[in-house]
Amino acid sequence: MVNGPPTPPATTPAELQDEARTAASSIAASSAPTVQNVPQNRPDIYQSVIPLMAEAIARNDYQRLVRIADDADRSSVNDRQQSRFLIVAPLVLGHLVLDEVTPARYALIRLPDNLASHPLSRALTGLVTSTINRQHTVVHDQAAALQNLVSQPDFIDKDLASVIVTLLSAFIDYFRRRTFALLSKAYTSLPLSLACTYLNIGPDQIIIVAQEHSWSYDPSAQILIPSAGLKAQGASITSGESFEEPRKSILTLVCQVSLP
Repeated sequence: MVNGPPTPPATTPAELQDEARTAASSIAASSAPTVQNVPQNRPDIYQSVIPLMAEAIARNDYQRLVRIADDADRSSVNDRQQSRFLIVAPLVLGHLVLDEVTPARYALIRLPDNLASHPLSRALTGLVTSTINRQHTVVHDQAAALQNLVSQPDFIDKDLASVIVTLLSAFIDYFRRRTFALLSKAYTSLPLSLACTYLNIGPDQIIIVAQEHSWSYDPSAQILIPSAGLKAQGASITSGESFEEPRKSILTLVCQVSLP
């Protein structure tokens, strides 16, 4: 039997996004029946650093989180047990919150083959890859796939699931801020629908946040006009309010990334 010609790789942005969404769906669909529970006996180094990581997360001190987690993971580089995800998952997500995509990717690359093929590792890899490529809509798809994975009843560890959900929420909020700052710098005006696509939130919420940052909005044309002052500052956002909770204060962010 003669095989047909191989399928050509995805090349266009639309094909790449479709491929990423397919991968995200595959992760979500395969997660529940393939995941096994983490062994009850966790290495002592994990037991000692997990409370320290939890404290750093509670304080929104992501620099400290990644330092603690990275030291612990490097001390356990030969660990092939699923319990290693207790360290690696917070490490990867902490780097993403800080927009440190290369260290996030490296933390996954150094996993052994049996962990690299695990659904959690594949979900994290998809999120990191789409973030590196600045595929804004795909990032939100991958985040949803990861959240769906950790919500499964047979997920490897309930405490880890809670940590992942917390850090994932922080990452998405910060990612939206960076995107918002980029839009401020890249556009003199943009359709409301395009802003919704980039930020993956509803129009009413976008209008609120935009107006809080001195953007103007033309309801008849449904056009947002970024603040001239914000553009002059290089699209830095200071003392911004969370996209999930518009009245909540967070850290100053100075964005130095580019739209595709």
